[in-house]
Amino acid sequence: MASYIMSITARDRSGIVAGLSEALLAMGGNIVAASQTVHQGYFAMIINCDFPGESVDVEKLTGLIHQKGGTDLHVYITDYKPPACGGGDNTGQSFIVTALGPDKPGILHSLATYLAGRDINIDDLYCCVDKGNFVVICQVSVPAGLDIFSLQADLEEAGKERGVVINMQHENIFVATNELPLKRQRS
Repeated sequence: MASYIMSITARDRSGIVAGLSEALLAMGGNIVAASQTVHQGYFAMIINCDFPGESVDVEKLTGLIHQKGGTDLHVYITDYKPPACGGGDNTGQSFIVTALGPDKPGILHSLATYLAGRDINIDDLYCCVDKGNFVVICQVSVPAGLDIFSLQADLEEAGKERGVVINMQHENIFVATNELPLKRQRS
């Protein structure tokens, strides 16, 4: 089995995922995992895909992706090598870190540098400028043994120094307190 990681970007339009998945299927590919988003009019997707056999002709695969998905796609394909420990440090816990404050350069860098300095991995990240405010929401893996209360206090203090409100909550608490009760009533 040959396994690859693919990164695809382009100006957004309908049909990109349909064309990509058609190309992968035509080469015998099986999508193991995928994540896709659109940011300010640009499509971005990362795919982990397995193919039968020991390898795939990457140039042929890229050509087929362009044929089925469009020549405007920027395609990067590389061999996938699973992490030696089977997928990361599972001894930590998942937390959500949010930051909100007036937009200015360096907010994300400051937050990411703080987290990296404590060996906290950013697993997922979303940020944008909205009505003059910089908004960051990221899911992080906090290694076991770190004092969560100290981390929360340090993040809050670091945020105050930059004029940004930073909060860190356990993922379960974040999900429970941020679900909107918008369920439709059935008649």
